[in-house]
Amino acid sequence: MTSAFIPEHEIYQLLSRVGIKTPRHCLVDDESSVADAPFASGDPVVIKGIARDLWHKSDHDALAFCDFDIDAVRALHNRMAARVGRQFDWLGTLIAERVQAQHARNAPSEIFVSLQRDRCCGAIISFGFGGLLTEDWARELKQSLLVWPASVYSPKEAFEELSGHWLGRILLGRARQQAALVDGQTLLDFLEKLWKLDELMALEQLSLLEMNPLVVDRAGDIVALDGVGLRSEEGHVETCPVPLHDDSFLKPRRIALAGVSAKAGSVGGLILENLRQSSLSEDGLLVVKPGIDHFAGIRCVPDVAALADAPVDVLILALPAEPCVQMVERLCAEGGGAEVVYIVAGGIGDGADKSGFGERLSELIESRRQSGQWCPAIVGPNGLGMLLSPLKLNSLFIPQSKLNVQFAPDSDVALISQSGAFLITRLSRHSNLNIKYGFSIGNQLDMKLSDFMALMVRDKSVRVLGVYVEGFVGADVCAVAKLVEEFRAEHRHVILYKGGRSQLGQTAAAGHTGAMTGDYHVHKRLLLAAGAILAESFNQFNAVLKWMAAYPDLQTLGKLAIVTNAGYETVGSVDTLGDNDSERLYELTDNNRNALGEVLQRHNMQGLVAASNPLDLTPMADEDVYFDCVRAMIEFGAGVVMLGLVPLSEQLDTDQLTQAEAFAARLKSLAESNGRLVGIVIDAGVPYQRYKAVFERAGFPVFDGMDMGVLGINVLKNSR
Repeated sequence: MTSAFIPEHEIYQLLSRVGIKTPRHCLVDDESSVADAPFASGDPVVIKGIARDLWHKSDHDALAFCDFDIDAVRALHNRMAARVGRQFDWLGTLIAERVQAQHARNAPSEIFVSLQRDRCCGAIISFGFGGLLTEDWARELKQSLLVWPASVYSPKEAFEELSGHWLGRILLGRARQQAALVDGQTLLDFLEKLWKLDELMALEQLSLLEMNPLVVDRAGDIVALDGVGLRSEEGHVETCPVPLHDDSFLKPRRIALAGVSAKAGSVGGLILENLRQSSLSEDGLLVVKPGIDHFAGIRCVPDVAALADAPVDVLILALPAEPCVQMVERLCAEGGGAEVVYIVAGGIGDGADKSGFGERLSELIESRRQSGQWCPAIVGPNGLGMLLSPLKLNSLFIPQSKLNVQFAPDSDVALISQSGAFLITRLSRHSNLNIKYGFSIGNQLDMKLSDFMALMVRDKSVRVLGVYVEGFVGADVCAVAKLVEEFRAEHRHVILYKGGRSQLGQTAAAGHTGAMTGDYHVHKRLLLAAGAILAESFNQFNAVLKWMAAYPDLQTLGKLAIVTNAGYETVGSVDTLGDNDSERLYELTDNNRNALGEVLQRHNMQGLVAASNPLDLTPMADEDVYFDCVRAMIEFGAGVVMLGLVPLSEQLDTDQLTQAEAFAARLKSLAESNGRLVGIVIDAGVPYQRYKAVFERAGFPVFDGMDMGVLGINVLKNSR
């Protein structure tokens, strides 16, 4: 991409087109023009040397403050032209009025604004503390900048966030002992002008506009004192979906596998063994292997050319990198043979690719699609496999003895993971997690995350979609955000963990501050605004997935009640809630406490247990006590009840499990009939796995610790 620097005087012209105020100014290119400047002798002015690619004038002695005097300004002009012109392409001297700015009392009040126009998402607007210390604020403050992707935020939403930010509070006079510098309507009007700048940037093909600082003048208007930018020749782009027929991938009738051998534990052999357990018809599975008619009872074809006359829906290549690429090339030469090619091997377009296989394959795909020639959709490379429960189809190269896959055709949960290991460890960790689809998408050389998500959008039975992604290909993050919006519009849920995050606060290579937000922060803002549930850790992802898999139709969360027979869980739950405990815990009224006291009295626990939330029952409590207390919390109005069961209590049935099963069934009926969420915590070791399984089979989210269950609630609350 080639970019052209936009100097300050041109920035002023652009800003004036959307109504953003700038200082009175003029540009002079020779000393004789100074006399024509629209200033009277003695007017306070700022003298700036203007040159191409000069980002920071103060660092190059190209900035001076003085009272207007023709001779003095001429001298400054000549001195700056000589000094700056040795390093940069000199354009002239900008003479601007020195704006009389208002200043906050003992607080920073200068403003930094950057608009970086993404080729697919529109402008990413950054708004925060400005001035010479902008980069220092970014490093030192927890949130020096607010970031608004213009495509998913409105000026009004930005104003609401800014009003609660330190800079907004200072500007609006809401910080301690601060007088308002600007009124709310003026600040909102200014934000609306920034959104107009996004439209202007698209029209003028601008990639960056940066204003630093902006100040509030004596009239209460926001004025841009300085600005730079970049013009780009690249226009808007959209992610191009990979041509794919839903039935060929989600409902394949014929699958071929290349790369099997008789060697024990081979990747191809493991995949074949798993595929043989599917409900594909007898003729629905083929092996590509020359020289033999059958392998392990499966019909063979000699090469992929044989598929041209009898195409398969999916061809799985469990081969090294070079033969994989050659087979795709052969398919293209034949003009058909497989709708989708799933490449298991790595070493194609990644760090291990020393022979250019990825580039070779990418060029083949691009040239054929651009010329309208047939080309299969490519999954991977470096893909571990997929699970399609309606067909009981498992193409993972993990033996069943290691991962006992439980197919669930009626499930409303799906998982898409760039990492195959993340996919299988989620399934192993959550042994009761039933999923309809599971995809390991690998390196996204062709089929991208958005292509897989589009399949899930179209399958309305998928209510909860878990996603792990390490990198977005090209413009795909914007396509993903749009698909998240489609999910949320239908009251469906996307839980997403983004790996490979960039460091917040890093500055752009050129030394300007427009890139301080970092890619992940922008992605986070974009996806949260679209409606994704964003997990910041694997524990958060696991906890939220458990909650959502158990309650896929969840739309709103009520306040939390906690019932347990362990005092440490009541303390730990509040610790996990942190500063939000008063907002998220259900507060018992006096009537509630009286009613709960009656429940405890009925079970002879008066004087032993205080009627409160969290409720700390004694180990003397049995299933009936727990049930009545949970029912009371629900009747009071709690939307979520965390029930902690320390099973070492003699009062709980952890051996025969008949009472436990009846208790779980009663709890499930109670939760469903009232439309409330109940989570179970069983913080105990291996001997109690059967006890945990009772509640898992009943459909509850079961956690190993109270903190994990509450952690999931925290994430859900923060994402809504």
